[in-house]
Formats: sequence, C-alpha cells, structure tokens
Amino acid sequence: MGISSSDLKKVSRKVSKRHGSVSGGATAVTFSYYFCFALLLLLALPLLLFKKKARAGFSEKLGIIPGRIKSKQRQLAGCLWFHAVSVGEFNAVFPLIKAFKKEHPAAELVVSTTTGTGQALAREKCRDLAEVFYFPYDLPFSNKAWLDALSPSLVAITETEIWPGFTYECKKRGIMLTVVNGRISPRSFKGYKRFSAFFGPVLRRFDNIGVQSLEEAERYRAIAGQEAKITVLGNLKFDGLTPPSEETRAALRALVNIGAGTAPVVVAGSTHEGEEAAFLSYLTEHGKKREFHLILVPRHPERFQHVARLIEEAGFVVRRYSKQEGFLPDLAVSKQVYLLDAIGKLFDFYSLADIAFVGGTLAPIGGHNIMEPYAYGVPVVVGPHIEKTRDVAQALSQAGALTMVSSGEALTPALSLLLSDESERLSRGERGRGILIASQGAVGKAMHMLEATLSKNNPSHELSGLN
Repeated sequence: MGISSSDLKKVSRKVSKRHGSVSGGATAVTFSYYFCFALLLLLALPLLLFKKKARAGFSEKLGIIPGRIKSKQRQLAGCLWFHAVSVGEFNAVFPLIKAFKKEHPAAELVVSTTTGTGQALAREKCRDLAEVFYFPYDLPFSNKAWLDALSPSLVAITETEIWPGFTYECKKRGIMLTVVNGRISPRSFKGYKRFSAFFGPVLRRFDNIGVQSLEEAERYRAIAGQEAKITVLGNLKFDGLTPPSEETRAALRALVNIGAGTAPVVVAGSTHEGEEAAFLSYLTEHGKKREFHLILVPRHPERFQHVARLIEEAGFVVRRYSKQEGFLPDLAVSKQVYLLDAIGKLFDFYSLADIAFVGGTLAPIGGHNIMEPYAYGVPVVVGPHIEKTRDVAQALSQAGALTMVSSGEALTPALSLLLSDESERLSRGERGRGILIASQGAVGKAMHMLEATLSKNNPSHELSGLN
C-alpha cells in the first residue's frame, strides 16, 4: 500500500485542478509583502555577501538551481518537500523522514534548511533518503524557480515558518501545505497575534497544521481562527530519542576515556555565551572538593575556537573531540575540560552524563531540547529562560524531574546537590524518562496526517483507505 512517484505526480496534478487561482486581494497583499521583503534583503546585502555564516547557500536561496537537482527534475516531480530551518528542527523531523521513506520507499523526498549547520547535518543524515538544498528567500523569482524545478505534491514545514510569499505560490499551484511539530513560543505569539489580520489568512492556506500540544493548538487558532485545520500530534523530537547501541556507547566512552566507576560526568549541551563561563567558574571553585568530568558542547560551530580559548584562559587543559582526544589519565579530572566541537553528536554524548545542563536557558535564548538527556535517565538542569520549551519544562517540573536555577550563581547549590546525592540523581532521571516514554508516538500520527492529506486529494487511489 505504498505511495509511488507516479502516485504523487497524480496527486499534484489533481490538486492543481481543484484549487484554482488565489484571490485578487491576496495577490495585492502578497505583492506589497514581496516589495518590503526585497527592500529588507537589499539593506542586508552587505552582511549576506561578506559574512561567511550568512552567505551559506546564497545562490540556492536566490533560486539558482544546482546541477544535481536539474539532472533529476523529472524524477523529483511530485516529491514531498520537508523544510527544517536548522539543526534543532531537522533533528525533530528526521524520524518522520525516515519513517515515511521506510513505509513508502518509492516516494521521492527532498529536504531544505536555512542555516549552514542544518544543511551539513541534513546532507550527512539524508544521504540515501533525500536531495538536500537551501530554502529560497521569500521572493517570487526564488520561490518560482524551486517550485518549477521540484513540482512538489506536498510541502511539510517543521515548527514555525510562516512565509507569506512561499505559501501563496504553493496555493496558486495547488500544492498541499502542512506544518509538522508546530509550535509558537509565547514571545512569538504576541507578535503574530498583533498582526493576525495578515498572518491569519497565511495560516489558513495550510491543508493541516500538526502541533505539539493543546496549548499550541490554541495559539494557532487565536491567530488563524477556528476554521484552521489543526491536529495535535505531540512532539516529533521525543520519537527520535532512541539511545544508540551499547557498542556505540562503549566506543564513545573509550574515546573520551571515561571508565566505569570514575568521577561523575556533567555534560553542558547547546551552550551559548556566558553559560560555559558559569560552568568553568563552578569547576574552578568546587572541582577539587568534588571531582567531576566537565564536557562543554557549544550550540554554534563558529564558537568552538572561542570556547577552547575560554577553557585555556580559565586555567584548564582543553581536550577536543575534533582531534579524537580523551581525558588524560595522568592529570587530575579537575584540571581538564572536554570540548565537543562537532555538530550532530550531542545526543550520543548525553549517554556519558550523570547530570546534563541544557543551554540557551541561562542565556536569554529560550532553551533547546530538554528531553534528550532523559532518554538515558539523566537528570537535567536549566536556567530561567525556557520560553521555547515551557510546556515540556512544566510537565517535567511537576514530576520532580527538572532542576531549574535562576542564574549562573545558583548553579552551585543545584550541581552540588546532584553530584553528592546519587539516589536523587537517579530518581529525577527516571521520572523524566517515564514522561518521555509516555509522550512518544508523534511520528505515527504525523505519518497518518501526511498520508491522509495526500489520499484526500486522490480518492480513486488505494491511499483513500488510510483516512
């Protein structure tokens, strides 16, 4: 009962016939939006041209189709297009991509990202699953170039990406649109709600919006209105949290040179400016009293060298994953710090931890995936900035699984308690692991949503039985 490439092409043609043209009012609003976006892009052009990070994928974002895509244009027609902005969004949607390809091996899949780090990870993980490229700037010529090249049947956008121009072009062509793992942070919600007269019609273009929770569904409806098609799926990130094999974990432990029964391990993951300094300060003051291995994992690759210098300037020996180094056996644990200077490895490194800190929470970022360490039963410490993960953090806090501190200085009592009390560490970690297991299943629901959306527009095909 699989979806073949020809099936998806039929769906694409049928949808094109059904939707018709977009209204003249929407055309005028979209034209005004395109004009404003183009103006902003021109103003940002010096940054885009001269800053390496911003320049990543510039030609593809402008709508210049690379040869590898052009050569497969006929083959890719009718494909499913998954979009994930960066590393976090890609990690969330990747289990769904794998599941869809496994269930429907004949289907053509493509994946786009916006950031260079997301692109690198997607290319590595999707090597045998999908073509990977940069998402276009939201301008008519960029959007049209990619939509002409791919002729997708359906575009699935991960989390919160509301592009008025892109969605307009998709609906004009009859291309189905869905959101998977949808979320709108309380901070973003205020802005979207204030301009709901503009964003509401954009959201109503989606054939289905799959969200993480009932709270997220309420936020989407407050912007898009009650007529928006919204489905609560759960969080895709939870389904992707499957621990690696014991052999993989043993090899990693050997690489880092952490033996059984040694000092506890603290992994500070997805850290931002100021957060590494807080942990280095704690290690300086308390490392000799209660030894522990400290592993720092900066969120952004461009900060790897900077963090290495911070470690050295604080008086520690830095050991680096990129050099395949481990902790030195003939040097005190309190005198060295391990730097994980690679992307896509953090989840595996949480398997080494006795305590995990999830970054972007002391720094005013809003937090990253606080559930990952609980896949191993590892308790988590976070700072006060949990805006992006508030619902999950509340559930974990209510279960007594999460430790939340108000500042970098407040790390001292929190870490000292967990380092000294093994039974408390294990108890908090297992409580969080129970919540994680109970929360899984979103991939299956998202699969059904995508299949139902496709078969709804192709009722003569056997997929109609999936509704």
